[in-house]
Amino acid sequence: MRHSSPICRRTLKLALLGGALSLLATWPGYAADVTKARLEGAAAEPQNWLLPYGNYEGHMFSRLDQINRGNVANLKVAFTLPLASALTGNPDLNLMNHGIADDGFLYIDDGRGGIYKVDLNSNDKAQIVWKADAAVSADESNRSRGIAVWGNAVFHNLTDGRVVKVNRDTGEIMFDKLVARTDHPKGSGVNIKGEYFSAAPLVVNGKIMVANSYGDGLTRGWLHAMNPDTGAELWRTYMVPAPGEPGHETWKDNNEAWRIGGAGLWTTGTYDPALNLTYWGTGNAQPMFDVQYRPGDNLYSASIVAMNVDDGKIKWHFQYTPNEGWDYDENGVHQIYNVNVGGAPRKIIGHWGRNGFFYRLDGVNGAFMDATQYVAKVTWTKGIDPKTGKPVEYDPSKAVQTYIPETRMLRGDAPETYCPTITGGVRWQSVAFNPTKNRSYSAAIDGCTTIQVGESKRLAGTAMLDPKAPGGIRGRIDAATKNLGYTGLVRSVDVLTNKMVASFSYPYESQSGAFATAGGLIFTAFLDGRVVALDDETLKELWHFNTGVITKAPPFSFSAKGKQYIAILAGGGRKGSGYTAAWPEAKNWVNGPVVFFFAL
Repeated sequence: MRHSSPICRRTLKLALLGGALSLLATWPGYAADVTKARLEGAAAEPQNWLLPYGNYEGHMFSRLDQINRGNVANLKVAFTLPLASALTGNPDLNLMNHGIADDGFLYIDDGRGGIYKVDLNSNDKAQIVWKADAAVSADESNRSRGIAVWGNAVFHNLTDGRVVKVNRDTGEIMFDKLVARTDHPKGSGVNIKGEYFSAAPLVVNGKIMVANSYGDGLTRGWLHAMNPDTGAELWRTYMVPAPGEPGHETWKDNNEAWRIGGAGLWTTGTYDPALNLTYWGTGNAQPMFDVQYRPGDNLYSASIVAMNVDDGKIKWHFQYTPNEGWDYDENGVHQIYNVNVGGAPRKIIGHWGRNGFFYRLDGVNGAFMDATQYVAKVTWTKGIDPKTGKPVEYDPSKAVQTYIPETRMLRGDAPETYCPTITGGVRWQSVAFNPTKNRSYSAAIDGCTTIQVGESKRLAGTAMLDPKAPGGIRGRIDAATKNLGYTGLVRSVDVLTNKMVASFSYPYESQSGAFATAGGLIFTAFLDGRVVALDDETLKELWHFNTGVITKAPPFSFSAKGKQYIAILAGGGRKGSGYTAAWPEAKNWVNGPVVFFFAL
């Protein structure tokens, strides 16, 4: 049962080496407040890590080069930080989160509502300064993709629909607001209890942005901006248009499917200060596989949506796969490249699509530039139209797209196999960009999936789906689902030409994504716990360490007292993942959570 009283949500002050709390005042000076200028110039503070991807542009790149190709073979575990209390009540953690590093202090959460401030200034241990306990019930999902900082506070959006603000100095919870799972203006009023947060918050222009991530729970995705002082709502933009709103006409069914339409936002967006636009990728429409239940293009699912930060209004969008039905969400990060092309400055958005293609879009208006296949095999389409950016089989006159019939699952069809897999290409995984070499890097999965569609039916008297229908609420016959030939895949692409450059394969999937450094390295981790460093030119492996723990979180870097660290949180769950079917040995893998800190 959920905790019913805020009184239960307490702040625990941990004793420091037997000292009293007054000792905090004698510790090294607290970090400066996090401001708009600091966040927009985050790349100029390589000793810190202030944003989910290191900067607003989604680059996952560190300018630190103390650890480099020449010495990475000497990289060792400097120390670790177990977060064992996170296992209380629900041992199947699913942690995909980064930390925030500022002036030798690390702020990190444990997926169970625990938020920690950790002192790393001793260079030989990680010392917890305080832990704030937001008390998420064990009945809730224990998933996290990170936290945010603004002013002198840490913000965390929790899987139970709350947003908490925590004082960075003391660990006091300053406010605790229920933002999701409440009736709100223009809300669908349908199954709002299914809403939750998993994408890390994004702080832009003094606004805290949080997003409803649970489109698969038969809710409408939305992005919400809140006042950081009071928690009050500033605006909320829905990713499935209601009647009378632009795009609603692309839901051509008679089932009111738009009310449960999906298009959840479960990967943190990026932001362009020059244009004052924030870019978020959206999930699939619902029901997931039965496209005949929801004829039409189903905007704004499987799209990038560009929104004005001041009022949340949608300025433009680009839909990758209209009437999508393979579970190809396009939540993956949309990187911003400010580059020179042919001697002229150009703003480009790059996206490693879950559907198997790397896209380039114009960063000002979203116009399609080109797309290149990056997974080994694509069978759901014969390619991307070079003029429109749509699959070549797309026919705007059709309400239900047939694409390639042999790989387009419809009602009554036998089980069909399609590539890439049900999990993509790239899902939420961070992708990296080296601005000196103009190369982008992804780490994800390759393979194929077999699916059989089952008919979805509307539950009488509601807009909801009948779980007892042949296809249940997903429109899929689960017994027919099989994963085929899964392998981990790391790729690099030249963003000026959209030409693939190098590749690296591994037996297991990477859900950690890619992280690049000025030391000529790409770091990633695989599900079996192996953390690797690759040469950023050739993607040849230069170093590895096996944490012994299922690992899904992104690596990141910072320095304390002049020493560079590579950090990663190990602790990813198996429940609902499906990868134990691909790799039976995964049933014996160990969960975490432990933060590993590597240094020379």
